[in-house]
Amino acid sequence: MGTRTSAVMNVVVATAMLAGASGAAADDAAAQKLLDRAEIQELVTRYVTALDTRDADMYAGVFTEDAVYELPGNVVHRGRAAIRKIVTDLQASRARNDAEGKPSPSLYHAMFNHAIELVDATHARHQCYAQTVRAAEGGQFIVGFMGRYEDELVKRGGRWYIQSRKLVSFVQ
Repeated sequence: MGTRTSAVMNVVVATAMLAGASGAAADDAAAQKLLDRAEIQELVTRYVTALDTRDADMYAGVFTEDAVYELPGNVVHRGRAAIRKIVTDLQASRARNDAEGKPSPSLYHAMFNHAIELVDATHARHQCYAQTVRAAEGGQFIVGFMGRYEDELVKRGGRWYIQSRKLVSFVQ
């Protein structure tokens, strides 16, 4: 082989190696995006599970320490402790109603039509519809709320958390 042929072969081999490396990097980035999306969906599922089971620690654990949660009517909860209190207050209210012989019906939360935007490696936006239903007489269910969650998410220590959440009601 001549010098020119050898040089061309070296360039071809180097280009093939770079293409393979860049393809592997693209595959890794695509895999990470899929993992991030799955982790965000799991985060949202933990939120609903915690709310329906009234698990205050699990509920608070999906939020950052400095999270902000805005509810309809300009009600704002700031910080994980204040957000945790939402569920402990719910627990106390249920216990009072039970003690007075007026048990509260269980609420079931449904979240659907999820949209996840990965802004960068540690920031994302999530939006979905939210609905609560409760069991009624005769096996019927009554819709108690319909709206939308608007979330800003952050990844800290390898885990996704809700940094801010806004619940928007479809009924004013």
